[in-house]
Amino acid sequence: MFALKEFESFIPKKLLARGFAYFESQAVLNLEKTEQGQWEALVCGSEDYDVTVVLEGKQVKSWTCNCPYTDSSVCKHVVAVLYALRKTATTKIKKGQTSAKKMSFEDILQQVSFEELQAFIRFQKGQKKEFAEQFMLFFSDKDPRMDIEQKYRNLVNQLVRKHTDKGYMNYRSTFAFSKEMNQIMEAADNAIARSSFREAMIISQVVSKELLDTLSNSDDSAANISSIIEDAIVNLLQIAKSPTAAPEMQYEIFDWVEKSLQEPIWSEYGNFEHDLLDVAESIAPIVGATRFIGLLDRRYALEAARSSSLEYLRRQYTIRKTRFLQTIGRKEEAEQLIASNMDIADFRSIAVEKAIEQKDYIQAKQLITEGIEIAVSKNHPGTVQRWEKTLIRIAQLENDIPVFRFFSKRFAFNWGWNAEFYRQWKSSFLSEEWAEVIEQHIQAIIAEETNKQRKYAWENLETSIFRKLAPIFTEEGQWERLLHLIPSDPDQHILAQVHPHLAKRYPAEMLVFYLDLLTKMGDKVNDRGQYQALAALMEKVKQDIDGSRVPIDELAASLILKYPRRPAMRDELEKLLKNSHS
Repeated sequence: MFALKEFESFIPKKLLARGFAYFESQAVLNLEKTEQGQWEALVCGSEDYDVTVVLEGKQVKSWTCNCPYTDSSVCKHVVAVLYALRKTATTKIKKGQTSAKKMSFEDILQQVSFEELQAFIRFQKGQKKEFAEQFMLFFSDKDPRMDIEQKYRNLVNQLVRKHTDKGYMNYRSTFAFSKEMNQIMEAADNAIARSSFREAMIISQVVSKELLDTLSNSDDSAANISSIIEDAIVNLLQIAKSPTAAPEMQYEIFDWVEKSLQEPIWSEYGNFEHDLLDVAESIAPIVGATRFIGLLDRRYALEAARSSSLEYLRRQYTIRKTRFLQTIGRKEEAEQLIASNMDIADFRSIAVEKAIEQKDYIQAKQLITEGIEIAVSKNHPGTVQRWEKTLIRIAQLENDIPVFRFFSKRFAFNWGWNAEFYRQWKSSFLSEEWAEVIEQHIQAIIAEETNKQRKYAWENLETSIFRKLAPIFTEEGQWERLLHLIPSDPDQHILAQVHPHLAKRYPAEMLVFYLDLLTKMGDKVNDRGQYQALAALMEKVKQDIDGSRVPIDELAASLILKYPRRPAMRDELEKLLKNSHS
């Protein structure tokens, strides 16, 4: 479940682009609230699909669509309806009221005669050259003489030329380009849906290759072009894995991948090289393990000759090869690869987990110690932390309390506050012991911060101690100490950190801090966004802190008088005052 207003954060970019294109083209029809929280709509595309979205308040709870694309948790038709729902949310559509009064695409289509349909097609052909090409491509199976590959290559290149200026596609142009390219990708989706795998394969191969060449002369900061290439490769993977795809087609896909990966360019953008290797790996049991391993070795040699990150490259290819050998049952070869590449943390981790499973903790700790030494020598602090976390787990299994405490405390504080490890550290003490232990730690922090030499003026002692001790006092529920810990001149971030815990407990003291902060903010803010933020914080203080309404309103009124030449500030603060009297 996620918020309707920010659903984009939970959906892949390529699906958002397609769904938005449907929404923009007004393909969402008959959006209707049928019962409490349930909305239904008709989405018109190559076919009409019924979509249902269930809302719980402003949260998206669930959805369904009767389209054939079931490999993803959400489809483009649902995305289009989410866009439509968010737009209509502000209009407060009531139950039974529709957002579109016109007939659906299917309704009109059923009333059109054969002659009328032919006349419309001929008219569109005369109006748009692209329409004729799309029509011919969609019905390409009617003409066995048609060169589908060349047709799609011409169509893609035509779109590239249309959206490039002097051989370069700028940032803005990539949006319009991807929108038109989505129509071609629709053709591939439709071909897959009707099991026309050859057509889908050709489209996907043409699109990925032609657009890869386009990337080198584009500003693809928004990943519009990259997303289409990823989509095309996903189509190839879907065809390769399909149980109904003919073996000869799977051979063709492997041949194409093998030939494509002779070109270095596939590793220069995104993760395309490894996406293609995923496609080849899915077909490897059919074409033969030796052939796939040969492809891996050749690709590694090609990349190694031009790479500045040989260690990373070796790790990636060795892990892939090992995984593949394990998958096809050649476990002895996989184990030999693991044994000869124990400097790779993933492989060492397998050996460590095996030792832990066998309760050979001495061996596990020896492997980890060596792993830490390797990680330190390579300057990989993240790997060191990974091994140390495993040592905590082993210490827990062995009931080794000193080691458990040492590393739990280390992870609780050394890389910023971590509540989970703090609670682990605390759990290793009896309740009657803990008060003294944590107090000693608090006093040690105060002494360390007090005696620390500070190089810069902004390294304030009060603030430094607050950042170190505030999480502890919060975790321990020591609210009065947390209040007295607040620096004399706290910023907005500090007050936001303590607000949930102290606003109700110490309203008078917190109000003093806020009035000082808000006064300073009022003197500094200088644009509409900052004025809105100031007013929002004032409103929050009024709602959360008892006795703050009058002082906050007085402050707002004084700022209006103090800065008569800030009309935007006056607007925002007058709204605040109006809300107080409503």
